[in-house]
Amino acid sequence: MDSKVESWGKDFVKDKGEGRIFLLHGSPGVGKTCTAECVADLIKRPLLPLTCGDMGVTASEVEKKFNLFFELGERWGAVVLMDEADIYLEQRSSENLERNSLVSVFLRSLEYFRGILFLTTNRVGSFDDAFISRIHVALHYKKLSEEYRAKIWEKNFNRMEKEGSISIAPGAIIYVTTDPDVRAVEWNGREIRNAFQTALALAQYQARKEGKKQVVLRADHLKRVVKMSRHFKDYITSTHKNQDEAKRAIIEERRNDMFGSS
Repeated sequence: MDSKVESWGKDFVKDKGEGRIFLLHGSPGVGKTCTAECVADLIKRPLLPLTCGDMGVTASEVEKKFNLFFELGERWGAVVLMDEADIYLEQRSSENLERNSLVSVFLRSLEYFRGILFLTTNRVGSFDDAFISRIHVALHYKKLSEEYRAKIWEKNFNRMEKEGSISIAPGAIIYVTTDPDVRAVEWNGREIRNAFQTALALAQYQARKEGKKQVVLRADHLKRVVKMSRHFKDYITSTHKNQDEAKRAIIEERRNDMFGSS
């Protein structure tokens, strides 16, 4: 880093405020985690992925683990990824002192971290205001459009065709890109991947059952997955007074998926 730029990046307190913190927020399955992975690959640095499960449950445990992992991240020159960091970012209150301690520990750790840190969350509305001033770059990931969903399907189909182990029937591609039932489920990227894997498992099972060596992914395999997913989503929505996840997120002030939409 240029010496003049680096000097401006320093805090008045030694070793404080020298890190770069990126917040990636938006609905689940839109590419937040993938972004951090791609950045690490692009700049040729190791990725150090962390979850809340790696950190313990008490403030003292969490502080020790943060110090350990952040020190490793600095030593390795790694991109540190804190996935689903909500529990450490939530607004403090007088009703939950233990959680307040976790938030305070994380705030203090961020101040003295000197590396690259990516935080991902789908509950940005619950953030403690103190975190806003710690974040250098905040990126909002919008809900996937039909165009982007089609690209994700295309990528999955192309990858499978390159491997050559499974054939894709033309009807399968037409189905996922044009059928209204597929559009109605509004799958995110992770759900599309899972649906693709489930449909492949059905195709493989059918090939074994019929004694065929060649596995062919057809539209009917995908239709079964869509039907199952839609039924489950409709059931979940019915338990929440017919409000889908995006509407509940707004009502509960977790996030606004419609922000910036035309």
